[in-house]
Amino acid sequence: MRLLFLFLIMILLWLIRGYSQQPQPFTQSVKGYVSDAESQRPLSAVSVLLTPGDFKAVTDSLGFFRLPQVPVGRYTIQYTLLGYEILTLPDVVVSSGKELEQKVTLQEGFKQLQAITVRSGRNSRKPINEFATVSARSFSIEDTKRFPAAFNDPARMVMNYPGVAAAGDGHNDIVVRGNSPQGVLWKLEGIEIPTPNHFSDLGASGGPVSMLSSNVIGRSDFYTGAFAADIGNATAAAFDLNFRNGNTSRAEHSVMLGTLGAELSTEGPLNKNKTGSFLVNYRYSTLALLKTFIGSKETPEYQDLSFKLNWKSAKTGEWSLFGLGGYNRFEGDPEKDSTKWDSEDNRNDRATVVGKLGVLGLSHQVFVGTDAYIKTVLSTSYRGSSIDADTLNPSSHYQPVPVTQQKFTDKALRISSFYNNKLNLRNTIRTGFVIQRWQYDFYNRYYDDAEDQWKQVLADDGATSFYQGFFLWKHRFSNRLLLNTGVHASYLALTEKHSIEPRASLSYNAAGGVWTLAAGLHSKPEHISTYMFRNAAANAPTAPLNKHLDLSKAVHIVAGYEHFFSSLNLTAKAELYYQHLYNVPVEENSKSGFASLNMISVYDLMDKNRLISKGKGRNYGIDLSLERPFSNHYFFMTNFSVFKSEYTDAVGATYNTRFNRDFLANLIGGKEWQSARNSNKTIGVNVKVLMTGGLRISPIDLAASRETGKEQYVPGLYYSKHGPAYFRIDWSAYIRKERKNSTHTFSIEVQNMTNRENFLANYFDTRTNTEKTRHQIGFLPNISYKIQFHR
Repeated sequence: MRLLFLFLIMILLWLIRGYSQQPQPFTQSVKGYVSDAESQRPLSAVSVLLTPGDFKAVTDSLGFFRLPQVPVGRYTIQYTLLGYEILTLPDVVVSSGKELEQKVTLQEGFKQLQAITVRSGRNSRKPINEFATVSARSFSIEDTKRFPAAFNDPARMVMNYPGVAAAGDGHNDIVVRGNSPQGVLWKLEGIEIPTPNHFSDLGASGGPVSMLSSNVIGRSDFYTGAFAADIGNATAAAFDLNFRNGNTSRAEHSVMLGTLGAELSTEGPLNKNKTGSFLVNYRYSTLALLKTFIGSKETPEYQDLSFKLNWKSAKTGEWSLFGLGGYNRFEGDPEKDSTKWDSEDNRNDRATVVGKLGVLGLSHQVFVGTDAYIKTVLSTSYRGSSIDADTLNPSSHYQPVPVTQQKFTDKALRISSFYNNKLNLRNTIRTGFVIQRWQYDFYNRYYDDAEDQWKQVLADDGATSFYQGFFLWKHRFSNRLLLNTGVHASYLALTEKHSIEPRASLSYNAAGGVWTLAAGLHSKPEHISTYMFRNAAANAPTAPLNKHLDLSKAVHIVAGYEHFFSSLNLTAKAELYYQHLYNVPVEENSKSGFASLNMISVYDLMDKNRLISKGKGRNYGIDLSLERPFSNHYFFMTNFSVFKSEYTDAVGATYNTRFNRDFLANLIGGKEWQSARNSNKTIGVNVKVLMTGGLRISPIDLAASRETGKEQYVPGLYYSKHGPAYFRIDWSAYIRKERKNSTHTFSIEVQNMTNRENFLANYFDTRTNTEKTRHQIGFLPNISYKIQFHR
């Protein structure tokens, strides 16, 4: 580790030092593709303007444009076409190491003889999905880089948005408006995928390390509530991610070395006609590379690969072949000295954990008629994990004694297809379906010390199907008033349960601001492992406990107002929301207070009995934000959320949920400077201050815990206590240097720069029969050096 740190310091000194010679004026090409927002048809004669500098271009008959020899720097790009709303995108970086390519859509306006002006602040956050009205925004690769301690991870990046918090510092599970992370949906290239994270638990939506690299992520959408009717299988939030296309005109490459991983990326034209491209990114954990030098056996290893091939044909349309794969491994090897053991789960002192994930998909889009197209995505996925754990027995010379055996396999075939038709200026419709075929093989057993026997948690294999259908209608009464409405339907063959979900939203563009109102019903089945859960003595002739469960459902109501202060380049936004959840799985035993709304993974079902769909919940609050996009070399964003999250158990008792932290506040800002001695060198600093209410905990009943040998809670006081308030300061800095045909970037990110010991949980230590406290991650730095280059 010292050698790596010394190497990075040398790079930093090299980047900081000035040059005696006059710097060269490096340039780069800017190119892109412009299409109609609803019909996806290419738009010709679109005027493209880059400022400052007054660089101009016009799209050709196929919607493409190109601006050669643009000096490196930051620009605002404006797209203008008669009869369409003006699109303005600020904070666009042009660097010498890589061509800048943009893919944008324009919204047709009612005034056909002139362009309709729309403020740039709204444009930059508008979701890609034209049917999304409220609680949705898009994000780009620049966003994942700008926010401190995001570590190029989309999930950690959205934790900077209003109403979004982390479940804990060690994972990227997100809590949105008080909802369980299990209600989050992940989509890639328009189709659902397993959670794309290393070391993720079964049934969880997050993990410690993301498999997604910022090198491949294109512009994507994130939803926090009241989803459009084409979004299903989600009750809390949804990621709709896209891989960007590779460069169709020349080969480009990047190399990155950092404390969290080493990456290689390459892209370029797929054929001589330059109608297609490829993009490949590979990453390997740095700690695994240095394992021999570190001398530690307990080193997490992970690697992942992402790719996308994209090509177009005049006859058959546009095709994409994409994939994502990951592998991770961890071996725990405790010291053979029981006096040094101090863990809330001291049985699993030695373990081998292995995880694998693979996604392969084929996407096709073809125009049918003048303003209609069909998009179809076919994919397959595999997820597998295994754990073999034992404890070292001090009374037998630390001989290993098996305590956990686990093996999970989860496979799926999926097809998604929809037909989109822009009927006219006022009306657009979309209708489609999603079919998923799930195949599972779950096995888990562990040794229960308190009961002195092996417990069987899972022991099932089989297959089932999940069907979804949807219809959407978008009606524009005028440039000011917009209606989005539709219906989503779901059916789970395993339980023979279904849901019909109407949804609608209104948007009114008043002078200087936009009013929005949305309401809809949403549903989500539990993870298959929840239905198959047993929790019985090993080899006992018991059936799965929870096959009878209904789909969990949630009614979302959101009212919002967004105001743009043009003279200050500021956007202020407020969203007031209420969510009513029902058919929530709760434990049939009225004394437990258990509800699935408090779950993060299937392991939260340990020691739980049969569940029934009689629970309820409610989340309500307000999200406030003030945002200034990056311009004039700085940006800032502040947001504040006040909310309540509660649930009702099987007998009607109401409690706080595990995630009811009462409030959440973020203050984020960044500044960039250009070197006075070298115009090709840029220095930037970003800071984030985060404060939330403390995590909810249930008081531990020490007497009952000592008597049973297991952690027991005081009945009727579930999640009644707050832990200490959470406070954290994150910081990042970077130096970007432009050279001929290459861009060099040295960056430092620090999570929790003050090393504050934030509270995570209390637990009952079975070794000492006492209550102890566990804290979150302290000071966590990430240092990286990246080169982007081409010949």
